[in-house]
Amino acid sequence: MSNAPHLDPALIRPTLASVQPYVPGRPLAELRRELGDVPITKLASNEGPYPPFPLAIDAIQRAAAEQNLYPDPGAWAVRDALAERHGFPAERIVVGNGMDSLIKVLCMTFLDPGDEIVMCWPSFVSYRQGATVEAATWTPVPLDPGGAYDLDALAAAVTPATKIVVVVSPNNPTGGVVRDADLRRFLEALPPHVLPVLDEAYFEYLPPGSHDGMALLREGRYLVVMRTFSKAYGLAGLRVGWMAGPEGIAEAMSPVRNAFDVNAVAQAAAVASLEDAPAHLPQRIAEASAERERMAEGLRALGLEPLPSSANFLFVDVGDAEAKAIDAALTRRGVIVRPTAGFGAHGGLRITVGLPEQTDRLLVAMAEALQEIR
Repeated sequence: MSNAPHLDPALIRPTLASVQPYVPGRPLAELRRELGDVPITKLASNEGPYPPFPLAIDAIQRAAAEQNLYPDPGAWAVRDALAERHGFPAERIVVGNGMDSLIKVLCMTFLDPGDEIVMCWPSFVSYRQGATVEAATWTPVPLDPGGAYDLDALAAAVTPATKIVVVVSPNNPTGGVVRDADLRRFLEALPPHVLPVLDEAYFEYLPPGSHDGMALLREGRYLVVMRTFSKAYGLAGLRVGWMAGPEGIAEAMSPVRNAFDVNAVAQAAAVASLEDAPAHLPQRIAEASAERERMAEGLRALGLEPLPSSANFLFVDVGDAEAKAIDAALTRRGVIVRPTAGFGAHGGLRITVGLPEQTDRLLVAMAEALQEIR
C-alpha cells in the first residue's frame, strides 16, 4: 500500500463532479499489447488515412531543429496563411491546440455560472464539457431523424439566458448536415444576445453547394466558425485547430488562452499544408467520399442501416446491447470502431472511413461479428 498523501476531495470544484471526461479512442500501442499478433485496423478516431502533405512533412523536418525556441504565441504565420486562403482578416482568426482547446477557451471566455449553451444531441461532447466546467446550463435538443441538427427545434430552445448556440455540421457522431438556406434563416432569426458557433470540423468533406462558414463571415454574418487541420489535412498528431469570428474575438479570448499552446512544428506544418492543399486535397476528398459510399453499401448488404453522412465516417444505430457485443467481437478480430455512448448515442457505432483494404477488413470482420452474436 502506498504511503503517499491523498488529495483532499474538498479542494476540488464541486462542478467537476458532473463533468463526463472525454474518452478518446484507444491508442495503437495499447491495442497491440492487448491483441498481440492480431493485425489492427483502427477506424475509431476519424483520423485521415493519409500522412501529412509532402510540403508539410518537409516543414516538420526543418522545424524540428529549432525546438529549443518557444513558438510564436500568436501563431501569426498560420493566421496570415488562413487569412490569405479565405479572404478574411487575420486579426479575427484564433489558432489553438486542436479544436478541443478552442472550445474550452470559448466557454471560459463567454459563459458565467447560470448562462446557457444550447446544442443538439447526440453531438460533440466538448461543448457539453466546457459549459459544465464553467457551471453554465447545458441544454440538449434532439437531432432530426437523419442525424442532422434540427435548426427549428434549436431556435425554439433559445431563452433569455442563452449565451451560445452550437451547430455541428457535419455532426459528430452521426454525419448529418444542415442545409445552407436553413442555416442562413436560423442565423437571421437568432436574438442579438446569442453567439452562434458553427462547428465545421469536417468541412472539407462537404459536397459542393453546402454551407461555408467562412463565406458567411465574409458576408458580414455574426457567428464563430470552428475548423481543424486534424482530418483531411492529416495533422491529427500535431493538434492544430482554428476559429474565426466577429471583430474582437481574438482579444476577448486572449486572457484565458495558454501563451504557447500551438507548438512550432505544428505551426510550420499547418502553413505548409495550406500551400500544398490544392495539389492533394481534392483527390483525398474524392477518394474518401467514394470509400464512404462503398462502406455504406457493404454495411447495408449485411443488414445494417448507416445514416447518410457527409463526413469521413458512418454511424450505425444497432441498439445498446448489440453495439457493445459487436464492438467487442470486432476488437477481437483487430478492427477497432467507436461506440458512441459518450456522445449521447448509446446504441451507436461510429466507423471512420479509411483505405480500401481497411474497408475490406471491416466488412469481413463485421460479417463474422454479426454471425457470432445473432
